[in-house]
Amino acid sequence: MLERNPLQRARLKRQRADIDSGEVEADSRRVLEEGEVDALFRGLQLYSEEKKRQRRHSRTKAAKQYLPDLDGRVYVDHVAPFVLSIYYGGFRPGDLFSLQWQHFSDGFKHITKVLSKTAHHGRQVQRFPLSVPLIQVVETWWEEQGCPSKGYVFSSPRFPLGERMLARSAMRKPWVKIKKLGGLPSELDLYSLRHNFASQLVMAGVDLTAVKNLMGHSSIETTIRHYAHLREDYLQEALRALEGMAPESEP
Repeated sequence: MLERNPLQRARLKRQRADIDSGEVEADSRRVLEEGEVDALFRGLQLYSEEKKRQRRHSRTKAAKQYLPDLDGRVYVDHVAPFVLSIYYGGFRPGDLFSLQWQHFSDGFKHITKVLSKTAHHGRQVQRFPLSVPLIQVVETWWEEQGCPSKGYVFSSPRFPLGERMLARSAMRKPWVKIKKLGGLPSELDLYSLRHNFASQLVMAGVDLTAVKNLMGHSSIETTIRHYAHLREDYLQEALRALEGMAPESEP
């Protein structure tokens, strides 16, 4: 077992970002450090408990019994499933805002859609397998939304049938709240969860081509540039592939 996190303080430069979608312009994005994963889930739990407590107060003290009871729900709103979709799936926030129920197939095992970042270059549809934890998150969220067959997965509260996507500013304040409740650094941006997803795969020995496909990178060069340094043995492995090309005896 490693005595320290080899990814601690690992940084990745960014070129462009969308402030409201959670892709905040910053000098770097980083991997979650030791203890920050626990802090993330603690923040999500405390956020949920606070929302349930506020709803109970509204229903009893403020005579707003028409509001839905949240105590029996796993997800009080879009926030936790949105955050967990980045953590467990590595998705860009922009692709989650545009995600629709029609994009899922095989019992939530796959997502097939055009990535928002590359949509303006042409409608190149990509297919992504989902991890078991993410499938469980999505399925629970789907059930609590009434098992819809179409519409936006994260829709505007003003459009309960999912006709309109959630506003891109909708994750800004909740993410600040989660960080505060969980004890996460205030400078940690939501996009870091995507970087953490890819970095953990690379450090676990997953082939960079597979990481490229899961991240939706347009080229393997992008994946190598951003993540190959996390596996010092990657280039050596590539060179070893040439060993069999040498003749048994040189002239």
